Amino acid sequence: MVFITINISLTQFLTYSSKVSTSARINYVRQIKNSPDYHPSIDYWKPLRDEIKRIHENNIPIENLKNLLSIVDEKKVKNYTSLINSYIRFINKNNVEYFPCGKAFWKLSDELFVGSSPELGLIVNGKKYYVKNYYKKKDSDSKITQRNIKSTLTLMQLSDKNFPLEQNSNFAVLNLQNGKLIEAQPLLSESIMELEIDAKSFVDIWSRI
Repeated sequence: MVFITINISLTQFLTYSSKVSTSARINYVRQIKNSPDYHPSIDYWKPLRDEIKRIHENNIPIENLKNLLSIVDEKKVKNYTSLINSYIRFINKNNVEYFPCGKAFWKLSDELFVGSSPELGLIVNGKKYYVKNYYKKKDSDSKITQRNIKSTLTLMQLSDKNFPLEQNSNFAVLNLQNGKLIEAQPLLSESIMELEIDAKSFVDIWSRI
């Protein structure tokens, strides 16, 4: 049997780690395994991700993000409106500057490869963050809290990176469901163990379904 490394995105691992039950995790891994290969045309949130980055890179007023609502598919307008408003509120209530950041990945031996590049570099109230935005709308199977996504934040910290980490910088997930920035906590041996257990569980589920 030819062994194939499982390749997933940071968004997929984050969503997996946020699942509140084993059955929800199994269902999500099955969904990933059975989904077609990635293509931008089926990436629901790609226009929003791209526009947020474009606005920051070009120093355009953040309110211009609402212009995206006039060109996205009509079916997306309701969900996009909620998250766009959430992002604008976050930017406006904090002192935020953008900076470019590089690429990163994390792997579990040769079994699981996670592309873990930060989505944005943001200096928020004087502190530098390498940020992953969480776009998905709320559902009963997931909960984006410090406790639930701890392994994802640990993964971001432990990833191999092509950029230097500066003093007073950290990794974080910005939950656009409520506009809260969830920071990674200092690395502990228990945190690393939790990440490895979560990753091995993902691989085990993948191999069984």
